[in-house]
Amino acid sequence: MSTNLGPHLPPTLLDLLSGDNLSAKVGPAAVLVTTGADGFPHPCIVTPGEIVAGNRSMLRLALYPESSATRNLRERSACTLCIADGGFAYYIKVEAAPFDTQDPALQHLAVFTLTPRHVLQDGEAGAEVTSGFQFRDLAGDNHRLAVWRPIVAALRATFL
Repeated sequence: MSTNLGPHLPPTLLDLLSGDNLSAKVGPAAVLVTTGADGFPHPCIVTPGEIVAGNRSMLRLALYPESSATRNLRERSACTLCIADGGFAYYIKVEAAPFDTQDPALQHLAVFTLTPRHVLQDGEAGAEVTSGFQFRDLAGDNHRLAVWRPIVAALRATFL
């Protein structure tokens, strides 16, 4: 059963999406669910190298500019970010707004500000969520970190 935690990220998610300690965050992924023009949910995978929480009530997300998720967010701002962490599933219902930046590390990406409206924590007594979506870069963790680090640094800098 889900519990509405309100519009703010709990500390565990703030830590997961902080942009800190990226080498420990290679593998876990979240699912971003937007709504397509046909009215159907459209899921896409996002990683800790593409989404950064600036604080408990604001995140920045970097996506490929030609992706269906980007098109959907530009046309319909409501979406849900689904994350498994700390024995629970979280469904973060957010409003997305395009964010303009001139940072060279983000020029090839579409950047959005995500403002949580409801953070739902889903769990059950006597049970825990043990994993969510996982990914592996076939070129290796060091390659993935080399891609992520400039993006995460630029996203973090947008909060300063």
